[in-house]
Parts: sequence; structure tokens; C-alpha cells
Amino acid sequence: MSKVYSSVTDNKNRLSADYSDCSDFLLRECEICGTPAIVCVLDGMINSLQLSQMIMRPILSFRGEYETGAQLFSLLQSSVLSSLELSVHQEFEQAHFYLSSGFAILFVDGVSRFLALGIQGFEKRGIDEPNNEANIKGAKECFTETLNDNKALLHRRIKSPKLKLKQLAVGSQAQTAVALAYIDGYADKTLVDAVERRIKSAPINVLQDYGELVPFLDTKIKSNFSATGNTERPDVLCSKLLEGRVGVLVDGSPFAIYVPCLFMDNFSTVDDYDNNVIFATLNRLLKYFSFVISAIFPGFYVATGTFHQELIPTSLMFSIASAEATTPFSLMQEAIMILILYEIMREAGLRLPKAIGHAVSIIGALVIGDAIVNAGLVGTPMLVVIAVTAIASYVIYPLYESVAVLRLAFVILGGTGGIYGIVLGLCLICINICAINPYGVPFSSPISPFDKKSFGDVFVRQSWKSILKRKIRIQNLRGAVTDEI
Repeated sequence: MSKVYSSVTDNKNRLSADYSDCSDFLLRECEICGTPAIVCVLDGMINSLQLSQMIMRPILSFRGEYETGAQLFSLLQSSVLSSLELSVHQEFEQAHFYLSSGFAILFVDGVSRFLALGIQGFEKRGIDEPNNEANIKGAKECFTETLNDNKALLHRRIKSPKLKLKQLAVGSQAQTAVALAYIDGYADKTLVDAVERRIKSAPINVLQDYGELVPFLDTKIKSNFSATGNTERPDVLCSKLLEGRVGVLVDGSPFAIYVPCLFMDNFSTVDDYDNNVIFATLNRLLKYFSFVISAIFPGFYVATGTFHQELIPTSLMFSIASAEATTPFSLMQEAIMILILYEIMREAGLRLPKAIGHAVSIIGALVIGDAIVNAGLVGTPMLVVIAVTAIASYVIYPLYESVAVLRLAFVILGGTGGIYGIVLGLCLICINICAINPYGVPFSSPISPFDKKSFGDVFVRQSWKSILKRKIRIQNLRGAVTDEI
């Protein structure tokens, strides 16, 4: 990193060269009691009124006594400037970072440092309802793209100095602010250090979104499942922090990462803890059932219809046989074709503008629901199986990406190896899940290794009285192997 110069003229020439052809870069030369100084901002990133009242007016009207530029610099820092967010730095890379973050930077002649003054005033999105994690009874607020607002949302919920939000800068070419969130006394020190080390060592040039950090925080074992969780809800992240986990907030992203993430976390929602215990337990069991259905049902149907017809009731077998007699493809080919067609329609519905997005639904209903059956390309039973599978996959939306891959894999296994192929695939998935050990915490816990104290809130939603008595921390689930830390 290059240090700033003691000469204000040299600093002016360097910044002017760095921001050449940048029409939003504003530089004001001035004198403070006869000492040359410059103030730099990026237009649109700062509040002009605060710039005038908190910086320009105080320094231009200053009439104090001093002997050197260093003394003037110290007076400005301690008694003249009224910005609460004030820091001292001495590298040009830091000047670039603070300018792009809505700060004004002040250079004084004879001092090889500069003052960064927070006067942010850029446009930003307000706090809105979460779109991807909808709920009925929970809070109706989500993270935004502004890091400071996201920090405030956490502090509003955890009103304690034990909530730590350690800010880091990531990026070798252009730095992006990243906040490491944890609760002192809850999160294990080795876990916090491991996450911070991975973030700092990530070879990222410019960090644009949280997804770029995920591979560096995820498990080292190749898997279809991710050992990092993400959420757009402050209440969810706070609950994870209270369990001893570590959160990561990226400036410019409305999603927060938390580690380590367990496989069972994907089956818990906010509404589970606001509803009646019995009803919440039923919903949770439905999520596990939906996961099995969405991943295995098409492959199981292909396997039984191709190799194990004796497992199908006679009356149903006649219906399937009559429907498939007129189709030119095998069950496996039909399943793969419909699944790929469904994913194409889903992706098109997500990417199209809202004004014409409804056209995809209409075309999809006509093509998949009627024309493809009447044309004799696919049997009606197969269409019903895929429709049930598609609906079930949205019940466990956090696992949708993994389930979409597993569906195709199980169809191929079922079409080539029958039930034996399905069982083999299930064994491989279980082995892979049990092998993942992010930060020394088994991904399959508390089922494997079994933890009686934590198991009570896996399939059955315990009452709040029982949950508060358990005082479970994520580090209590650590296995014998901790080499991923």
C-alpha cells in the first residue's frame, strides 16, 4: 500500500490522477489560517448540508494558534470538526475506500496523514418485508444493501455490548466492507478466528456479493450441500448468533451468511417458534416428508415402473401401462425431459420482467398440462408425479438447489439400477452428509453423532420452556475431528 505524502500538492496530484475522468470526484482547495489544505468527496455519496456545516464552515472560520501542520491537524481532529464518525489514516488505498463509502477526506500540508469524516448521504433502499423467507406471525423486516443499516437491525434486537460487529475490508483491487458478527461469550473464540482468517485470506479482487465469499467459508469436502447458511431476516441471524454461530454481513448485499450451518437448520422456520407446539411439529414433519418426496419420488416411480412392477397395485399398474403404451419414450427419458422442461420454465419465470412473466405460466400450463399429454409424448401419471415433486420442493426452499440436482440423479439411478440404485444413492448421500465437518461441527449433528440434549428440537418442536432450559451452543456439538478449523 502506498503512503500519503506530507505535501498537500503531491496528494492533490495523486488523487486527481487516480480519479481522472471521474466527473463525480470533487476536490476543494482551501487555507486554514494560512496553511494549505484540500477536502475531497464523491458527489452523490455525501450529504452536502453536512459537508457545509460540519466540515467546510468550521475549518474556514478557524482562527486558532499553532506552530506546525501536525499541531493544526491535531486541533482539527480534537476540537474543530464536528463529525462523530472520524478516523485517521495514512494510505491512499484507504482514501479510495472511504471516498467510495460516503466519507469526506481532509489533507493538511506538512502532515502525511488524512482525516476521514463520515457524512454519508447516498440513496438507499428502505427496510421492507422479506421476499424469500415469508412468514405469517414473525417480524416483517429484512436486511438491506446498506451495511450500517444491517448492523443497526442487529443492535435493535440484541441490546448488549456483547454483540460484536468487527469490520474488515476485503478485496485486493477495490475494498468492500465486511462485518463479522458474533456474541462474545456465546461464540467460540477458535470459530471466530477461523472465520476471520478465511475472510482475510480469500483471494478476491473486488467483492460484489456475499456468494463470492461462500466458497471460502464452506466445507472443504465436495458435496451437493452447503455448510454455510444465508438469511435475509435479522431475527433469524440473531437466533443463530445466540446459538454461538458467526455471521458475515457484506456491504451491498441484503443477505447475511452464518456458519457453521447444519443440515437440520433447513427444516426450521420462524413460524415454527410462533405457532402451537403440536401444529409446529406437524409442519416440521411435513418438511422432512416433502424433502424425501421431492428428491426421491420421481426416481422411485421410474424404478418401480421399469424394474419392480410387482410393487405397484394391480389397478394402478393397468392405468400406468395404458398411459405409457402410447408414448415413444421410456419412463426415465420422460422424467428427465419433464424435469428439465420444468426447470427451464421456472428459470424463465424468475428472469422475465414482471409485466410479461405471467405469460410463462400460461404457456407452461398449455404445454406441460395439456398439449404434451395429448401429443402422446408423456403419460399423465408421470405428469402427476413431477407436479407433486415440484410442489414439495418449494416446502423446503433452502434446499431447492440441492434437491433439483438430486432429483435428476435419482431418476438416472432408478432408471438404470432400479430400487437398488435408489438405495445406493441414499447411502452415498448419507455418507457425504456425515463426512462434512465444518469448523469441527458435524453437518449431520445432532443425529450423527447423536446428542440427546440437542435432538429434542430436530423432528419435534419443543416448547419455549424446554428450549430456554437447554442453553445449547453450537460448539457443544463438536465431534472428534476439528481439522477444518
